[in-house]
Amino acid sequence: MLKFLISEYKEGLRVPVEAEYDPPKIEVEFPDFRFSVPVRLEGFAEKNANTFRFTGVLTTRIRQTCGRCLRESEADMREDFDWIYETEGKETIDPLDNVRELLIFDRPLVYLCQENCRGLCPVCGKNLNENTCKCRQSGYHSFPVIKKLKPKKES
Repeated sequence: MLKFLISEYKEGLRVPVEAEYDPPKIEVEFPDFRFSVPVRLEGFAEKNANTFRFTGVLTTRIRQTCGRCLRESEADMREDFDWIYETEGKETIDPLDNVRELLIFDRPLVYLCQENCRGLCPVCGKNLNENTCKCRQSGYHSFPVIKKLKPKKES
């Protein structure tokens, strides 16, 4: 894990920095949003009078599951960052919270493979983006499990 020891940096000198994070170890994975490669940081660190600046780019590859049809897809993620830390009274700087924030806040609440994703048929489970089914044509629209839970009216 990346930590900057402030005393090792000379004031005003930009130093190249590279680091990798294992997503499960930094607790940023979710059931519908996982990383297929480590999170990589590349950039420059610079110490100034009372601040420490770390600028660069975060890259990784994410695997997402659509919230409607459950189709998985992968995409590259690239985010520029410019983090400035106060150094007064500190010996080290740990950018881990900033890394987590960048990875989590950029994530949509519900990922959709396409804006108009039709999802799965609640009866037969077919992906309605790929196939049509006869369930909707028959007028059967509710989830069978929910229909079984519905209380029966007494006659």
